[in-house]
Amino acid sequence: MAGDPNRLVRALANAVVAFGVTAGMGMLLRVPTDVAFLQGGAVAVALVVGTFAVASMGY
Repeated sequence: MAGDPNRLVRALANAVVAFGVTAGMGMLLRVPTDVAFLQGGAVAVALVVGTFAVASMGY
């Protein structure tokens, strides 16, 4: 059960995109900047953990 050898790279790429999109949408919708970045960070961390876990299982 080796999984995907590029799982960390894929997880971090997903995190960067998710952080940018979430924070950008927050600012576009006039959410306070600190809240937008906090929410973007939370989404990015969740995607890193989720992507890494799923890729480690071989999916």
